[in-house]
Amino acid sequence: MRIASRFSALNLAALSLAAAIALPAVADAATVRWSQWKTTEVGEKFMNEFKAAFEKDNPGVTLELVDSPFQGFHDKAIIQYQAKKLPDVLLVQVDWVAEFADLGMLVPLDPWLAKEEPSYMGNIGKSFHTKWRGKQYYLPLESGVIALYYNTALFKAAGLSSAPKTWAEFDQMAQKLTKPEQKQFAVTGTLAVEPPTNATYDIYPLLLQAGAKLIDGNTNKAVFNSPEGVKAIEEYVKRINDLKISVPGVLSNGEKEKRANFASGNVAMMFEGPWGVAIQKGLNPNLEYDVAVLPKGATTGSIVRGSLNTVTTQAQDKEAAWKFVRWVSSPKGSEMWAKGSGGFPSRLDVANQDWFKERKLFRAFTEQMALPNSESPFLVMPNAVEMNKIITTEVQNAVQGKKSAKQALDDAAAGWNKIFAAAK
Repeated sequence: MRIASRFSALNLAALSLAAAIALPAVADAATVRWSQWKTTEVGEKFMNEFKAAFEKDNPGVTLELVDSPFQGFHDKAIIQYQAKKLPDVLLVQVDWVAEFADLGMLVPLDPWLAKEEPSYMGNIGKSFHTKWRGKQYYLPLESGVIALYYNTALFKAAGLSSAPKTWAEFDQMAQKLTKPEQKQFAVTGTLAVEPPTNATYDIYPLLLQAGAKLIDGNTNKAVFNSPEGVKAIEEYVKRINDLKISVPGVLSNGEKEKRANFASGNVAMMFEGPWGVAIQKGLNPNLEYDVAVLPKGATTGSIVRGSLNTVTTQAQDKEAAWKFVRWVSSPKGSEMWAKGSGGFPSRLDVANQDWFKERKLFRAFTEQMALPNSESPFLVMPNAVEMNKIITTEVQNAVQGKKSAKQALDDAAAGWNKIFAAAK
């Protein structure tokens, strides 16, 4: 009995020691809830592979994928914040950063970034170095710039061998490519107010190509209602009303309609980002098309967008959340995402790799990104969603003849400046 008691005591001690050793591992374990809309876009198989790769590189951290439809994602995030139910990491659009930061939803990443080697941020595109109120609130999952998709079969049938390089060439070619009696049009005018991102494609690039500036960084005011800006909107109105090169229903056509129309094979051109390559493959894998830089006006110009990861103020474990955000935008995470999702890499060192350079349809985006006036104004717009709606509505007024291009832009600028003033 004495021997048995001794063994029992030893077993109890061993179990206690094992429990003591195991406790720190349990305490160190963390779960990162990543709220995003990408699972339905890129597929569960790849997302699970992405999750597994992160977890392998970060032992003790479990990634939980929380997928929601993109439509309504912005509003849902605000409701979650108000209910104190934000995820740990929130995927956002460039339009939402300033607004969410001012609401108190996002944690600045600067203290973590200060510990990184210069090459970490040095290889992230300059557009994504833009800070809000002096702080960096995000890192990109993927990036992209708007370029011109064109249907090579329709171009060939019209006797055209290359994409238009200037506004004048665009207008001339567009008329040749428009055959209403055959329900064939040069473009889909994308001017619906919802989703507010529509302004990205039809409005902002034209303003930049005309030589207009969108925002004065010194005065923090809208300045697109300049003579250059007026010329851009007059050009747009001419294309829609005089040349009649667009699919009917301009005021109600959004991104979804634009992409479906181009995929049908009856629309010759489309203003779109690199994310559209995967979308077109899903809609019509047999479509014959290519991508070129946007036609030049007085100068070049395009809009840079991206999906960005943020750490929320309601994250349960902010250090673990940062580990995920950092990993996604690291060379390994960026390369895996670009290869698996078909997206444009968020890092220059990944975009410069041979495998990516071999992707023919992405070459124009790389070229466009390097041209002057490729920028992302949204990151310094305090309520970009509302501001996008304002300018879209006013351009609609110009298209409908309710206002001159000048009056429409003056009224849009006044609406923007009220928002800027309120955000001071």
